[in-house]
Amino acid sequence: MPLSTIERVLFLTAAELFSQIASEDLVPVALVAQEVYFNAGETLIRQGDPGDCLYVIVDGEASINIRGVGAVATRTAKSTIGEMGILSRQPRSADCVALTDLTVLKIDRDDFWELLAEKPPLALGVIKALSQRLDEAVANLQRLSPKAGSR
Repeated sequence: MPLSTIERVLFLTAAELFSQIASEDLVPVALVAQEVYFNAGETLIRQGDPGDCLYVIVDGEASINIRGVGAVATRTAKSTIGEMGILSRQPRSADCVALTDLTVLKIDRDDFWELLAEKPPLALGVIKALSQRLDEAVANLQRLSPKAGSR
C-alpha cells in the first residue's frame, strides 16, 4: 500500500539529508516524491548518466558500485542516493543496484531545485546536512592519512 503524505513526511524527517528540516517544511517534498519499486538486481543509477533525481530508500538494500573498483558501500532504509549528482549537476559517480526488492521515494531534480529556491528553510537544512557529511569525510581522511611529521 502506498505511503500517505504524512507517512512520507515522517519518513523524510528520519533520512539523513532531511534530518535538519522541520516536518512542516518537508510537506512540499513529500508531495513531489514518487514511490517507486525496484526488483533485486535492478539498476537504479548508472555511473556516467546525468543526475536527474535522488532516491530515499524506504525499504530494502542497495549497493553502490564504482566501475573498476567494485562495491564501495551498501545503503539501507533512510539512506539517500543520488543527491550529489542533482546538486552538482555532474554525471553519476557510481552505479547503484538493488540488492533486495527496494522501495524508494524518487525526487526529480527540477522539482527539488524549485523547492530549494522557494523554501529557504529546506535549502538551509540540506546545506547543514551536507556540511555535517563533509566534516565527517574530512575527519575520516585525517584519521586515515599518515600523521604529519612521521616518516
